[in-house]
Amino acid sequence: MILPDFPPLEPADLPARLRGAAAGELVVLTPNRRLAQALESGYDAGRAAEGLESWPAADILPIDDWVRRLHEESALDDGDAAPLLLSEDQEALGWEEIVSADPAAAVLVGTAALAREARAAWALAHDWDLEGALGAWEASVDSQAFARWAGAWQRRLDREGWIDAAALVTRAARLLAGGRVNRPSTLVAHAFDILTPAQRRLLQAARAAGIDVVASSAPDADGAIAKIALPSPREELELAARWARARLAAAPATGPGRLGIVVPQLRERRGLVERIFARTLVDERLFDLSLGEPLADRPLVDFALGWIEFANRPVELARVGRLLRSPFLGGAERELDARARLDAALRREGPPLLDLAGLRAFLARAPERRPLPSCPELDRRLEAVASLPRTPRSAAPHDWAQDFAAKLAAAGFPGERSLDSREFQTLEKWREALGRLGALGLVAGHLDGRDALGLVRQIAAGTLFQPEAGAAPVRILGVLESAGLPFDALWVSGLTDDAWPQAPRPHPLLPVALQRRAGIPQSSADLSLALDRRITEGWSRAAGEVVFSFAVADADRALAPSTLIAGIPPLAPESLGLTPVPTRRLALFAAGRDPLAWEFLRDEPAHAVDPAGVRGGTSILADQAACPFRAFARHRLGAEPLESPEPGLDAADRGTLLHALMSRLWRDIGSHARLVAMPAEALATVVDNAARIAVARVRADRPGRLDGPLADLERERLARVAFEWLAVDRDRPPFDVVLREDRVEMAVGPLTIAGRVDRIDRLASGSLAVIDYKSGSPRVAGWIGDRPDDPQLPLYALAADGDVAAVAFARLKAGEFGFAGLAREEGLIPGVPSVQGHRGAARVAASWEELLAQWRAATDDLARRFARGESAVDPKRGLASCRHCGLHPLCRVHERLGALAPEEGTGVPEEEE
Repeated sequence: MILPDFPPLEPADLPARLRGAAAGELVVLTPNRRLAQALESGYDAGRAAEGLESWPAADILPIDDWVRRLHEESALDDGDAAPLLLSEDQEALGWEEIVSADPAAAVLVGTAALAREARAAWALAHDWDLEGALGAWEASVDSQAFARWAGAWQRRLDREGWIDAAALVTRAARLLAGGRVNRPSTLVAHAFDILTPAQRRLLQAARAAGIDVVASSAPDADGAIAKIALPSPREELELAARWARARLAAAPATGPGRLGIVVPQLRERRGLVERIFARTLVDERLFDLSLGEPLADRPLVDFALGWIEFANRPVELARVGRLLRSPFLGGAERELDARARLDAALRREGPPLLDLAGLRAFLARAPERRPLPSCPELDRRLEAVASLPRTPRSAAPHDWAQDFAAKLAAAGFPGERSLDSREFQTLEKWREALGRLGALGLVAGHLDGRDALGLVRQIAAGTLFQPEAGAAPVRILGVLESAGLPFDALWVSGLTDDAWPQAPRPHPLLPVALQRRAGIPQSSADLSLALDRRITEGWSRAAGEVVFSFAVADADRALAPSTLIAGIPPLAPESLGLTPVPTRRLALFAAGRDPLAWEFLRDEPAHAVDPAGVRGGTSILADQAACPFRAFARHRLGAEPLESPEPGLDAADRGTLLHALMSRLWRDIGSHARLVAMPAEALATVVDNAARIAVARVRADRPGRLDGPLADLERERLARVAFEWLAVDRDRPPFDVVLREDRVEMAVGPLTIAGRVDRIDRLASGSLAVIDYKSGSPRVAGWIGDRPDDPQLPLYALAADGDVAAVAFARLKAGEFGFAGLAREEGLIPGVPSVQGHRGAARVAASWEELLAQWRAATDDLARRFARGESAVDPKRGLASCRHCGLHPLCRVHERLGALAPEEGTGVPEEEE
């Protein structure tokens, strides 16, 4: 029995006691807010089922809210005599000031992070009656530091007449004993797996004050229990989602929150869980994640924080573009297209960093070569923000809150369109965050703008936002949030022996021996095991159907089931009876069975294209191979990803430099024989001239990217590259360079494709070698297969006028200078094997001629597919093919492929090099 000191109340009796209690007579306390909401919802549903239209609200709330209510009641009666309760933000800032004032405080983790840990340790010490032993117990250096901070914090609380949340339970017990607050007749402690010493004293004080204190628990369900093994954690979550989908389809009248999914480490896995369930359940209205997302991550708040920063200091140009295109900036709807084109122009022509003043100056001196789109409403908004009175460099928090609000208002925030429900709730939370910033003046003195913005950003990041909406039938919860909740069916995932029972996690700032003596559950393996065993037993009784699951492996790591589910009978996944559920049926259910709420369309191919009208290079076929939709979007719709501006030179600039360098070098040198015979001084002159011409080309194409000392450094770097590469070419058998950066046209299937060949050498045998310069680490495997990743060199080989005997990448990368390619026979180019000598090529062709034929067949097939209009979203390697595409907003590939996160890989093995 968890609460042996208090008489039990049968679970079935609680609803009746609630119905029969007069206002103020009965209070039900729960360990967390979610359980309180579930009890209240169940009570209301029962009253509605009785046919009532209205009824007194049940007084059900978390225990922390109750002690806060008692304090507020006393404050109303005592007036100035009552201590002032600090908000969470005020506490956090106060602890930061205490920690930062200690010269011995460690700085490796940052003051804010250290202060959060100290505040958590302070709360734990109060809950478990440790505060009196701080400093008197033999402890580590960290614990000694915390004892100093705790003493300083308590002295400040006493000096200022404040009280913090950690001391509220003790104060509430005194208030009950003194009869200074409203006391109910009955107090019900419901579903407490853990009762801290402070909470136990509170309930004892309530009983001593004449309150009837009883303990209740969730009703037990006598149902089927099984455990299931899955190959991986991702497949475990996917099966849980399919199970929920099938149970929903079988019982469309499932009540709110009646299907439960428990996911340990839900905070860390939130993104993956949300993607899996969104894909499987079709509609987000069908499931609810108990853990909200940080307010700072909501688009509206992200814009607000970004705009405030942009108005005061330079930010990255890509960030500026997102601000300008945001719907939360005034005039966004009217200037939608113009602002998108302005963003694209800024990424081409603008500096890497830009603030509001810099943007206004840039717009005033629009580049003459390419006039910028006209955005008069944007100009007016920028002018309005720039014209605001300047807040002093150092000001009170409430002054900064007003400054930030004014900058947003002048920008037309939150935009001209109507906000949806979630956005409106987000806006209200943002306004609360600004109010919380202003309230920090109680603790903090004057701040500069950077610190004030950091504080409101910290407030937004620390606020978990969960929009209020209709209760969903599927509830996805963390471990502790699931305690005490009743379900129709429950799936508990992640029960491997390394995760459950949880490993001990004693607080690092409190003496471990002191924590164990107090009985803090996570301070030792035995205490943690006891708690997790109680939680597991509670899950087993929580629903008519309970499924425990675990993965047998995670990547290369083998896993075993938790010992806490060892006695539960195993079940094969196919025994769950998960018959396929038509998406249309589930979608209509999600939409409230309204057939008009969903429209179903077939993904048809695009119209065939007239081959004579196709203009483009080899990237058409590379894109068709990587993903047919990418080829359609880029080469028929004209869609291109936005540039990603970088300080200095980007990858395209460096590629241009290298190609211009090598082209000029071999224009002046011409042949292997001349290279070998050229005196060192003459070669140095040729190299210096080539480097100078390459830099001049980029300076002409991209003004401002390569000026002054940077240009000199780049010329020196190019000269080093040239000398190192020429040493590689000098060691080759004799050759003549017969073609450099020449344009070619190639007939590929029904298409005519243009290209530019970097270089073709005539070898001593009279045959040709096609060479392509690369500054990275190119893969020869990209030439192989029906969907070759990089068909450029194979196409050039097929189009060359002569007998091509080798194709090769020239790797111009520090530490990797040399060739990578394929040849008819060994020895034609150093390091380039024959077809038979390359494992990947040998799998598809037995000879050089057969490989050329395979290239012809593959490229012709890709060309025919493009011309026919094949445009399915079909990335060759799953999301791995999409990482650098930049067209995700068009194809919405993550919705099609669902839950696979980029860092998880694709499960598709790479082809051998």
